[in-house]
Amino acid sequence: MNKLLSTIIFFVFMVSFSWGDDELCQIVDINGAVVTSVNAGVISLTAEIRNEQPYSLDNNAIRVRVFNHGADTLREMSFCYRFHANKEFVFEHDWYLPDLNYKIDTLTDTTYQIHFSLKQGAFIAPNSYFPNTSGIVFGLHYRYWFPWEHQLDYSYSSNPSFENTEKLFLSVTGECQDDAVVIDTARVKILGYDRDGNGVRDDLDSLIDAKIPDSPEKRAAYRYLAQAIQNQWNAFYENPQMTYEELLPYEVLASLGGSLINELNAKTELKWNIFQAQLHNSLERIMFDDKIDRIFVGKMLPVAVKLDKRYSSLVAEGMNAYNEILTQERMKK
Repeated sequence: MNKLLSTIIFFVFMVSFSWGDDELCQIVDINGAVVTSVNAGVISLTAEIRNEQPYSLDNNAIRVRVFNHGADTLREMSFCYRFHANKEFVFEHDWYLPDLNYKIDTLTDTTYQIHFSLKQGAFIAPNSYFPNTSGIVFGLHYRYWFPWEHQLDYSYSSNPSFENTEKLFLSVTGECQDDAVVIDTARVKILGYDRDGNGVRDDLDSLIDAKIPDSPEKRAAYRYLAQAIQNQWNAFYENPQMTYEELLPYEVLASLGGSLINELNAKTELKWNIFQAQLHNSLERIMFDDKIDRIFVGKMLPVAVKLDKRYSSLVAEGMNAYNEILTQERMKK
């Protein structure tokens, strides 16, 4: 009996629970791969999401699929797509939502969620995708097609390929989590989301991956530049009284990114105007960057920084950052 109990305890630790302040845990399969991260009520489901129209300014075309990693057939399941809207919106529910009920929940004056749940008689088979490998697809847009502020949508993904997401509140009951998400909308409108914590805005990450699938060096150059710009924006957002002298190091590091992109001829795959358009894809971001530009009016702008001895230490710092990014890019399949 003691031997059996010890074996059970050992197995529980091998399955691996990693608890944090929010009582999250990870389910790990026998090969050591993380299956899912969920709240203390452990479930065997994961969700994947992709954006059918990642460059649309006024429309959302969202595709979602759910995978059952367990050995049991599930007859209850729900998930919620949470989003921001400040005008009358249209939920395009007739695209492809097989075997699902749906309703719109109002969480705050500007926060809503589409609540999906299995219809009676529907199920998710073991080791299978629901509803299939293609997933469901639905749309969201304002009735009069005003620009949609995608960066304020909690569940939003800009990735044109399926990616894992923990932003859909998966449940094996008929109810999603009912805690409203508080978003610093002013900050997100400028700085966006960085859900993987790599220092690059998620929409820029997706653009770089989509446009440069085969060159880790070119991806690293653009990702380094995006990171350098994001660092500058973060600093200026926190302290909009920054002086030219305080902003200059950030500008040197960003200038280095431009040099790397030119040296690697990366613009042949991701056009410079496309990158700039995505970087400044809202009026708020255009005006924010203009405030930074105004500080440099009449001042010296750093150019050809790799050849300027005044910036040698900053260039060395930047090249170290680029090489770290390049190492990560080369590890990608």
